[in-house]
Amino acid sequence: MEERGRSGQLAILMILLVVSLPISMSQQKMEIGHEPIKMEQFGGGGGSLEEQCGSITFENMFEYTHASFDIIISDDWETAEVKAEAWVNDTLADELRTTMDEFMELLDPNKGGDGWFSTDEREFFRALASECIEHTLTRIGIRDGPAHRGGVGIDWKNTTWQEDGVQIEEWNIVPSLHSEIRGCTSSIGGDCKEVPVVPNQDRDCDTSISQSQGEDECRVRLWLNATMSIEGVENPSQFTFSLNASNLSGARFDFKFPSQEGLRMSMWDECEGRDVGLNESTAGGLAPTVGSCIGDGSSTFILRNNSDGSITLELSPNGFREDWPSGEDLFFDFTTEPIGEPDPPSWTDEAPLNGTWIPVPYFGEIIWAEWDKDISRWFQDDLGVGNLDVSCQGEQSYFIEETPNRGFQAILPDEGVIEVTCSATDQDGYPTENRTWFIGVPLTVSSSSEILTNPHQIKLERNGNWPDLNARVLLVQEGISQELGIVEILDSGPVFVEGDSSNIQPGNVDVRILVSGVGIYDFQNTYSLGIIKESSPPAISIAEYGWDGNSWSMGGQFSDPDGEEVLFSMEIDGNPSGNIFKTGNLWNTPNINFILWERGEHQVKVIGCDASNMCSEVYQIVNNSFLFDEVPSEPDLPEEGGGTEGFLPSNSSFLTVISLLFGLIYVRGRE
Repeated sequence: MEERGRSGQLAILMILLVVSLPISMSQQKMEIGHEPIKMEQFGGGGGSLEEQCGSITFENMFEYTHASFDIIISDDWETAEVKAEAWVNDTLADELRTTMDEFMELLDPNKGGDGWFSTDEREFFRALASECIEHTLTRIGIRDGPAHRGGVGIDWKNTTWQEDGVQIEEWNIVPSLHSEIRGCTSSIGGDCKEVPVVPNQDRDCDTSISQSQGEDECRVRLWLNATMSIEGVENPSQFTFSLNASNLSGARFDFKFPSQEGLRMSMWDECEGRDVGLNESTAGGLAPTVGSCIGDGSSTFILRNNSDGSITLELSPNGFREDWPSGEDLFFDFTTEPIGEPDPPSWTDEAPLNGTWIPVPYFGEIIWAEWDKDISRWFQDDLGVGNLDVSCQGEQSYFIEETPNRGFQAILPDEGVIEVTCSATDQDGYPTENRTWFIGVPLTVSSSSEILTNPHQIKLERNGNWPDLNARVLLVQEGISQELGIVEILDSGPVFVEGDSSNIQPGNVDVRILVSGVGIYDFQNTYSLGIIKESSPPAISIAEYGWDGNSWSMGGQFSDPDGEEVLFSMEIDGNPSGNIFKTGNLWNTPNINFILWERGEHQVKVIGCDASNMCSEVYQIVNNSFLFDEVPSEPDLPEEGGGTEGFLPSNSSFLTVISLLFGLIYVRGRE
């Protein structure tokens, strides 16, 4: 865990290296090598400081032992003052210094990478970190209006750090009372001191030493002062506050909300599984319903009413470090509306109606309803569906029971369907009405061949006395899908769906079936039927070839039936020789100077292989004899010790040496 944390910090600092090179070169006057360092951390391959730092958090830069954050929201709800203090203790302090020393080596090998960290290096990181944090994710969202949990078109992270409003300070990263502290040469002026990044066995971890005396080498403290901008709060009489608690441990947040008469918290959710910075999960997709989340209990809070009428939310997210990386969102709904009379729970429009048929993909033990995508969306209650007691009953032999994740499972017989009756009861004992459903396997799916053909055929056959079904059939791969067709299944006989499969890439192919119908709960499942799309070799043709002085070349066209990328290589007389140039669907050899090859016939072969390693080749026989009829014989040269005979074909030792050292010599490129 410690090594993983230090590697993560080094990755962050390497990002800063890319975006800070102009700054560091002008301020530090460092000599940096010419070889570029390509960075692809957090999905970035370079870019501005804003782009690189905009996908990380404070914790990505500094892993702390524990920290406290005080966030005071202004009366106009447009800004918040943030003050934070973090303690980096024991080996985490060693890892922080080690990471910075390794990063400094990338900037200047003469200063970094030596196992020591100096006051010069400290000043550089202090300025760089403050500038980067201005662009980091705040983890915080505040939006007015009805309670929400994100979803399509809503990104709860609507707060940012104000420009030039972030200051970060450190204490004791270069301990003044370190047992091994020594002087060093400063590149920025002033008194330079440095300490080893990892103390020896005589390290001093005396925590009784006060800060004024100079702390021990086992602790570092960090301070953050910043102003946060808030967008999206016009009427704070009803709002949702949210915090992404992904990879937070040992943190304490105190959020102070301005005074409002009657302000209270109506509901809160601890939602697992969403990572900070992942827009596809936090700003879109299937968001949890309000009050439906089932947390792991890692986050706790206290709501305190202050004497000035304000409210302070004392929040302690404390995820388990061994589970990192992990995702968690915390949502708190506030309102000034008075507490009303309790309402009984009810079914939602998304819930299956009474008498609905619920399809499942196979017989035997199966989860037929999941909490997140099914049950939590079937009910609504003023105290949140997570507080409901959902009950489903049926014939005892089917073993209908609730799963640990609050879904429902059963054991389905090989034939027919089972009847299940469900309802929900709230904390006051009010129930919904019962609804009864029929659960079973609506159809079987098989393929006409294990090798994908074009067109390809899939067979569907209805099981038992299901109502009329509509089935949509698709061939799917990762990132690719192609519809074969939509059919009606009206009786028990087999139905065949046949369609075009030309867009499918070589490799394994699955079949996705989407089932719908009157009284049918919408269903889809992906079936692995062992279908494989075989790759076809690329087609390569020669369009032109010929001489230009002493040089010979050829070119042509290529295509791959499967649309895969084609990579080319070239051989002369069976020996790898040079590169092939590609433009669109055209290929060309370089100009080959055949005066450097022995007189006679030579085979020039071009090989093209696709991503599935299926290959094709074309070749021409080239006779260079006429070149030697026009060139006088070369004089005999003295023999060299050891000789080079047999390495490459040639008429003289001189040409053999040249061919051995340089291979092909291209006298000029193709026009």
